[in-house]
Amino acid sequence: MIVIGLAIFYLPRVMGRRSSVPKSESTPRPRLPSLTGRMRLAILVTLLWIAAAAALLRPWEGGWLPFAWLGLGPAAVLWGACWVWLGYRKHRH
Repeated sequence: MIVIGLAIFYLPRVMGRRSSVPKSESTPRPRLPSLTGRMRLAILVTLLWIAAAAALLRPWEGGWLPFAWLGLGPAAVLWGACWVWLGYRKHRH
C-alpha cells in the first residue's frame, strides 16, 4: 500500500521536475488533471478497506481467497465501475 501511495503522489512530482532540455526549448507537456477532494477521499477509503480486510482476514496465513473476495473484490468492482462511468460521461460531452 505504501508503494501505491508513493506512486500516486510522489512519482508525478519527480517526473515533472526532471528535464534535460531547457524550458525555453521544450515543448509544452499536457497537464494531468489534479486529484479532487472526492478522488483523494475515494483512494483513502479504498486503501483503508483493503488494510482492514487484510488485518481481519490475514491472507498471509492462508486465507487469501476470502481476502480476494471481500477485500480486493469490492474495491476492484467499484473502481472499475467508476472508470467505465467516467468513460461514458466523457464520451457524451
